[in-house]
Amino acid sequence: MAGATADDTDAVKSYSGEPTRSKLIEIARYFLFIGTVGFGGPLVHIAMMEDDLVGEDSRQWTDESIFMEGLAICNMLPGPASTQLGIFMGWIRAGNLGAIVAGFCFMLPTFIIIVFFSWLYFAYQQVPSVEAAFYGINPVVIGLIVGAAWSMAQSALAEGRSNLEFSVWGEEWSIDFLLVALLAAAAVATAALGSNPVLQFIVAGIVAVVIYRSAWIRGNLRKVTLWSIVVAIAGLAYAFRDRVLDLLGPSARAALEASPIWAVLVALWSNPWIQLFAFMVYTGSFIYGGGLVLIPFIELYVVQEFGWMTGREFVDGIAIGQLSPGPVVMTTAFVGYKLMLDVSGGLIWVAILGALVAMIGAFGPSFAFIMGFFPYFARVRENEVVQTALIGVNAAVVGSILGATVTLAAESFVDGFTIALAALTFGLFLRGIHAAYLIVGGGALGMSWYFLVL
Repeated sequence: MAGATADDTDAVKSYSGEPTRSKLIEIARYFLFIGTVGFGGPLVHIAMMEDDLVGEDSRQWTDESIFMEGLAICNMLPGPASTQLGIFMGWIRAGNLGAIVAGFCFMLPTFIIIVFFSWLYFAYQQVPSVEAAFYGINPVVIGLIVGAAWSMAQSALAEGRSNLEFSVWGEEWSIDFLLVALLAAAAVATAALGSNPVLQFIVAGIVAVVIYRSAWIRGNLRKVTLWSIVVAIAGLAYAFRDRVLDLLGPSARAALEASPIWAVLVALWSNPWIQLFAFMVYTGSFIYGGGLVLIPFIELYVVQEFGWMTGREFVDGIAIGQLSPGPVVMTTAFVGYKLMLDVSGGLIWVAILGALVAMIGAFGPSFAFIMGFFPYFARVRENEVVQTALIGVNAAVVGSILGATVTLAAESFVDGFTIALAALTFGLFLRGIHAAYLIVGGGALGMSWYFLVL
């Protein structure tokens, strides 16, 4: 790695294993297995890997301390934690080749399932029975998202100071009013203003550091002031980029737009393949806090700004993702399939290639984080200021998910039945009913109501 220190190189060697044919075959077999049968979400995947790969009665790929260190860092990184942990386990078993084989085999079964259901969905979307099924599935997905956000909020709001403690449905809550404010602000900014989720996360992290680490700021005032100015200038330049170009004057703007670099950038961005891949890389680099953080990114850009699909189609894509054993982030394959299906005029093989490009873009950063920068993240994780910033980010993550869900719910709630179904789903999900059962049940109820009552 360029610029790596001797300590970083030693850290890589202490984790990364040496690839052999037998190891790579072992990795492929195991992750094809877990990718096929691992229904239940990230917690199930993590538990399976710990039982099967760590300890005296397992394959003994590593010991418990390294496994827990990898898990802690994967939980800190953007992207799906269980997929990144699988990449990490392949990496420590057989180096970079092992990481690639582990990640590819882990995702392959889910990718095949998503592509198959995407084909079914877009081929038979207008069939009355399919329309009736998704009439019930859409509100179920909204209930699932809110249920997952509820659990995330319980954890995120307890990370700060304990300003208030109470019990809800037998579960103890300890909340910090500052984190509640950050969560609410992110929700409003997403739902009402359509602001960039990354900017929300940055602002929330800065606010948390300012409030919780005021002594550290006073002790490092010069450094903090310098970085604050840089961040403020960059943020303002991005937020008011069109106005900044106008301030340069028509001649300066015309010169910029006439430059070869600008022409190349415009030509590249106008290519739907490059646009899809670049957006997915961007999304995969910043979906911090779990796969559901995908929702505000997709809702803001794919639905509103790019217009690649409708909000209802996106909710349907989330439902399809929930029916698979893999991470919710694989919904990006559904997005890629839909975009390239439209671009190609209905060519299935082009749509499948679009799904593959979207998946590679969305999961590519996870491979880079583990294979290229793991020692750096291991050091950063111990930094108390970074840990404090992440407390604020966690609250903003939940708020952005809820804010995007408000917009999606407006299209999914078409009558009292759909609202009631979402509320029922929320309650059942919090009581431990698996998402796949709820989606299938919602589809059945939706078809019954659609044909018998409506």
